[in-house]
Amino acid sequence: MASEERDGDVLLQLHPEEVVDTDTQLPEEIERCSGLDYNDFFWRYMHKNIPVIIANVSNDWECQNWTVVKSSPESRDLNSNQSASSINFDYLKTKISNGPVPVADCNSSYFNSHTKLELNFHDYLEKWRSSIESQSSAAWTSAEVNSNVVPTSRDNLYLKDWHLAAQMPGYNFYKVPKYFASDWLNEQLIQQGKDDYRFVYMGPKNSWTSYHADVFGSFSWSTNIVGLKKWLIMPPGEELKLNDRLGNLPFSIDEKMLDEHNVRYYTINQRANEAVFVPSGWFHQVWNLTDTISVNHNWFNGCNISMVWQNLKNNLKAVCNEISDCQQMDNFEAHCQTMLRASFGINYLDFIELLEFIAARRLAEGTVATKFLLFDSYTMNDYHVQYDLECLSKITRTLTEDPTIQCSPLLLENRCQRLLARLEF
Repeated sequence: MASEERDGDVLLQLHPEEVVDTDTQLPEEIERCSGLDYNDFFWRYMHKNIPVIIANVSNDWECQNWTVVKSSPESRDLNSNQSASSINFDYLKTKISNGPVPVADCNSSYFNSHTKLELNFHDYLEKWRSSIESQSSAAWTSAEVNSNVVPTSRDNLYLKDWHLAAQMPGYNFYKVPKYFASDWLNEQLIQQGKDDYRFVYMGPKNSWTSYHADVFGSFSWSTNIVGLKKWLIMPPGEELKLNDRLGNLPFSIDEKMLDEHNVRYYTINQRANEAVFVPSGWFHQVWNLTDTISVNHNWFNGCNISMVWQNLKNNLKAVCNEISDCQQMDNFEAHCQTMLRASFGINYLDFIELLEFIAARRLAEGTVATKFLLFDSYTMNDYHVQYDLECLSKITRTLTEDPTIQCSPLLLENRCQRLLARLEF
């Protein structure tokens, strides 16, 4: 087994690939697995940047209490092996305080994104519950009088990108699945008390997330607590077929559009208690087919750190091109880095600081006193630590060869050289 209990913690057992498999052929369809071994997930999916659906990941999560079992032929048709569930609004209100939450209006767009607003959490729940009750009442009345009247439009509000775990650190409502525990991004941000990339999503039937690829070029994982989701997802490069003549992406896609442009894509119907692993650079759009709650993370590690670096470089180039008429201004490079952080989320200094942080943790792993836990639950075996160190060394060496870093007034090359010396000692 590639993970085992050790002193109450789960040891992530990573081993060298038994056979070097250079086959990068895409699957005919996205696999659905149960009881997947950590080592297998690492090499078969994460390392190869291939999606997978993993079943039975949230059986023992506290947030299962956010749902109540109900009878629903609609849900059973799509997920016949499980009981249908609905939202336990009363439990949510008792467990989670009535603070402000970020909400997207799926019926309204603003500059190629859904209109954003902020509501208090309990108010959001009441709007959601009232919407469900009004739909049920309308359906009952329509059936009773055999009416063909089209119902009036209703709110389609999607609670998205909610940092619930950070806002309520004492409420352990879920546990990161072992497959996704090697997470350099959140490892640093949580330890340093910074804004993280751990989210809760809650939304009614027909709410949706527009067409996009994940932040930084990161991996993401999404676990359904309740409800059914439909995904359209495509391998890297296929998104270029949908760009307009100015290189702009569409806001929304559907099968008809993808077929007309000869896009290779996959359809995923995600059930409750399943996690979808979304690799780097795979563009996707997601619809909630029923009332749905999910837990989601963005993250990266040694498997995709080079992709994140390439995205960072590409975004700096775009920033420099955008303000190229200001190249003669004082501190032009520093201004570009400030704009890069504002538009992309991190800049070169942030990226190097993350590498330094992860390197310090891995280099200190050899002593019991400095043994670290990932998400308070996982430790790495020696090979996993060594793998991370090798990936850190490789990406740091790449950074030392970058012209922008070599010319940086912040002496970024010196920091990279010092880090590389520590890693290769």
